[in-house]
Amino acid sequence: MQLFSQRKYNEAIELFQETAKGPKADVADKARSYAQICERKVSRPNVEFRTAEDHFYYGVERLNARDLAQARDHFSRALRLQPNGDHIFYTLALCCGLAGDSNGAYENLKCAIDIDPRNRVMARQDSEFRALAVQFPLLLSLLGADAVLDR
Repeated sequence: MQLFSQRKYNEAIELFQETAKGPKADVADKARSYAQICERKVSRPNVEFRTAEDHFYYGVERLNARDLAQARDHFSRALRLQPNGDHIFYTLALCCGLAGDSNGAYENLKCAIDIDPRNRVMARQDSEFRALAVQFPLLLSLLGADAVLDR
């Protein structure tokens, strides 16, 4: 388990496989499960992010998994490659809001709206943004007070 927690999966596989041969069925079953996890970790290819869209879509996947720090990092990288990506600003605003960063949510949504004013309408219709607007007065000022009444 120590090797597993240190992410030394190659070394851990062998020990888990050896443990899986033991006489206790419950321990053996757990060991087989951990060995499979290690094998997946070792066999996972490294993904290369080349484009803004690569970073954006991975950021969306991380956002959906609520890994907000990774999502934010990939949205920021996407913006460096595509500085006028209103969809990236929009989604980064949501990510910031979910992370509790009201200023980040406001600034990024404002950028998305400045690039394409239709983003205001989208955010007003987005249940996640409406919920954030209730929490964060800054967002409410950007979307309009009646945005939360439209639920």
